[in-house]
Amino acid sequence: MKIDVTDILNGRVGSISVDCSEGIPEEGEYSEMLPYGVSIPAEGITVSGKITDTGGCMSLDAEVTVRYSAPCDRCLEETEYSFSFDLYRVVSASASPEARERDISEDEKAWDGVTDDLIYVSDGKIDLTSDLMEAISLEFPMRHLCSEDCRGLCPVCGEKISDEHPGCEAKKEIDPRLAILKKLLENSEEV
Repeated sequence: MKIDVTDILNGRVGSISVDCSEGIPEEGEYSEMLPYGVSIPAEGITVSGKITDTGGCMSLDAEVTVRYSAPCDRCLEETEYSFSFDLYRVVSASASPEARERDISEDEKAWDGVTDDLIYVSDGKIDLTSDLMEAISLEFPMRHLCSEDCRGLCPVCGEKISDEHPGCEAKKEIDPRLAILKKLLENSEEV
């Protein structure tokens, strides 16, 4: 997701509004950042906010909304979900490539292009993709339920438990290795 900020850099405007939507391809490096089974449709990620010149630096203040589908954690039914969060980043236009490398600590082995809350301008544009995907992966809900009262799947037949199908009665089969213990219990009840 690239945003053109040349009007702010040239001093024509003090701020620009941001309204863009994007999706994530089924395969690729960013789809690997998502939990298993989650798919985000085309235009499933919406960013709306403002980039403002704050005198030497710019700031991005936006609300991110993510629409996605995932299987319910209890019954595996595919369900649509959404969540929103605020994204704030400082945009630096004056940093050279050497300054960018100095901002990265020596201890970091694999750098993903994100230096905390700082985004750099390159060719008059800022690329939010890696920053946005990192923020989305950190904000993702831990569990997905089709409804709060979802009772899951029947352990016997595997169908979804509902009012129409309350679940099957499990047969109480004794492990043959433990059958001798059952006889002991029966004998103790007789006494």
